[in-house]
Amino acid sequence: MTEEKRLAKNNRIREKGKETRLRRQSQICRVFRVKIDFSHLNEFEKTQLKMIFVEAKWLYNDVLTFSNSNEINEYDYKITTVHGLDKDKQPVIRELEYLSSQMKQSVIQGIKHNIKSLSVMKKHGRKIGSLKYKSNYESINLQQYGNTYKFCDKKHVKIQGIKRPIKIEGAEQFFDISGIEFANAKLLNLPDGYYVAVTTFQHKGGGTKKYKPEIGIDMGIKTSITTSEGKKIKVFVGETKRLKKIQRRIAKRKKGSSNRYKMRKLLRKEYQKLDNRKKDKANKIVNELLKHEKVYMQDENLSGWQKGFFGKTVQHSALGIVKAKLIKHERVVVLPKNIATTKTCPKCGKINKDITLSDRIFECQCGYKEDRDIHAAKNMILLSKNTCGTQGIFYPNAFGEDVRREHKQKCCNADLDELGSPNSYERG
Repeated sequence: MTEEKRLAKNNRIREKGKETRLRRQSQICRVFRVKIDFSHLNEFEKTQLKMIFVEAKWLYNDVLTFSNSNEINEYDYKITTVHGLDKDKQPVIRELEYLSSQMKQSVIQGIKHNIKSLSVMKKHGRKIGSLKYKSNYESINLQQYGNTYKFCDKKHVKIQGIKRPIKIEGAEQFFDISGIEFANAKLLNLPDGYYVAVTTFQHKGGGTKKYKPEIGIDMGIKTSITTSEGKKIKVFVGETKRLKKIQRRIAKRKKGSSNRYKMRKLLRKEYQKLDNRKKDKANKIVNELLKHEKVYMQDENLSGWQKGFFGKTVQHSALGIVKAKLIKHERVVVLPKNIATTKTCPKCGKINKDITLSDRIFECQCGYKEDRDIHAAKNMILLSKNTCGTQGIFYPNAFGEDVRREHKQKCCNADLDELGSPNSYERG
C-alpha cells in the first residue's frame, strides 16, 4: 500500500468514527445476553469452544510472564506457540490451534488495559498489587460485528473460527427492535454454559413519561431499604442448603484430584445461581424506584459495614448491586456520606448526637417523633435541597440561634450574612 492510499484509508476511518460518535449521542446502550444451545453442537464444536478458553488462558499467562521482564508492546500476537507449566510444574510448549488472531489481540489488549489501570491507580497514591496468573479464562472479546461474530437470524450466530453457525436462545428479546445496531460482544464461559453478551445501540424512545412524586431511600442493615413513603424492602438472599452441602463435600476431597475439580464446577454453578437471584431482585427494586420523578439516596459505606459485625448480612444482600445501578442514573441524587441524615431533626435543625443503632425511633426535644429509617429517608429529600457546600452543612427553614451559631462555625469559617438566607442554599 502506497503512502497516499494509506493516508486516504486513515481519513475514511477517521470520518466514519466521527459519524458514529455523533450518532451515538442520540442512542442508548444496552447489553443483551444469549445462551449457546450446547445440545445442538457436535463433538468437534464442543471441543472448539472448550479449547478457545483453555488457549486464551495459556496465552494470558504467557503474556503475563513475558511482561515481567520485557516491554509488553514487543509481544507478537501472531505467535502459534506459548510457554507454560504442566501439572507437575515442568516447562512445556503448547500449540495454539483454535484461537483466532482477533481473539489473541483481545487477550493481549486486556492485559495492557489492566496494566495501564494499575499504573494510573499507583500515580494517584492507591495501594496496588500485581496481576495474577489465571486458572480459568471466562470472557473473550469479540471486537467487530460482521467479522469476529455476526447474527445469521434469531436462532443462529456465527463466531470466527467455528465453521457453521451456532444455535442460540434469547435473541428474540432484541432482534426485532427497529434501527438496532450491534457493536462488540463477549463470548462467556460460565458455570451453567456458554453465552454471548452483545452490546447494542438503539434510538432513545420519544415522548414524556409520567413519573410518581420524588422519593428518598435509606439503606440499612436491619431493614435493607426504607423509602420516605414508609415502605420497607428486604433484599437478603441467603445461601442455599445445596451450596452448604457442596462446600462440606469439597472440603473432604483431595487437592488436585478429579473429584475435587468436579465439585468445584458444581460450586461455581451454585454460586452463579445465587448471583442471578441477587441480580434479579436488584433489577426489580431499581425498576420500581425509578418510576419516581427523582430518587434521593446517600453514598453509604457498604464495604465498611461488611467488615464489622454485620458482614454476613451485607454480603448476602443485593444492596451493593442496587446502589451501583442507582448511582449511575441521571434522575438519582446522591448525598455525601458525611451528612447526618439520621441524627438531624427536620423540624428544628438540631443534630442529636446521642442516638445509637439500638434506637429505632427518632425523638427530638422539640417534639418531633418518627420511625428512625423513615425519618432518614424523608431527610434525604430535605437535606438534598437545603445543604451548603461540599461539607454538607444543613440550613433548615426553622432553627434556633444556638444551632445557627454552631453551623456558622462549621461552614468554612464564612459569615452567615454573606451566605444569604437559609432557603437559598443548594447542594454543592
